Order: sequence, then structure tokens, then C-alpha cells
Amino acid sequence: MDKKKEIEIIINSLEGIQKASPGDFFFTRVQAKLQKEEINLWSRIAAFIAKPTVALATLCLIFLLNMAALFYQQSSSSTSMVDQAEQSAADDYNTTLAANSYYDENTDAR
Repeated sequence: MDKKKEIEIIINSLEGIQKASPGDFFFTRVQAKLQKEEINLWSRIAAFIAKPTVALATLCLIFLLNMAALFYQQSSSSTSMVDQAEQSAADDYNTTLAANSYYDENTDAR
């Protein structure tokens, strides 16, 4: 019974509800504030960047820079590998020459 009375009280409280309405000249005040809003440098920059053509061009530029860096890295790493191989061969040759000359000097001294 107690719940039925609470439900009745709640339903009866809804009878006097009226539709909410804005105050006088609300729309006019909102429009005035929107028009009064300052357009500063940052909002101009944000509006420019938000354009789809600018965003797409920026993404393409980043993609091209990444590809250029990738190709440059591959060419420099292959060049360094060739340089390392040449240096290794030169070191082996110099070591062989140094070893021969060392032995040659020691055999002459005996």
C-alpha cells in the first residue's frame, strides 16, 4: 500500500508541469555573442588546418618524407656494408703483409 501511495504522489506531482521556455530575447543574446566572438590567430590557424585539402596534403608530405628517409637509409647502409667489406679485405691484406715482413725479418736475423 505504501508503494501505491508513493506512485500516486509522483504521478500527481507531474500534473502541474509546464514546458520550459527561454527568457525574453534569449535568441537575440545568443546571436549577439556568436557574432561578437573574436577571431584570433589560433582560431584562424585551426580553421586552416581543419580543411580536408590541407590535412590530405600534410599527410602526403609526411608519407613522402618517410619514404625518402627510408630509401636514404637503405642506400647508406648498403654503402657502409660495401665500405666495411673493403676495409676488412684491406685489413686482412695489411695483416698478411705485416706478418710476412715480420717473419722475413726474423728469418734473416738467424
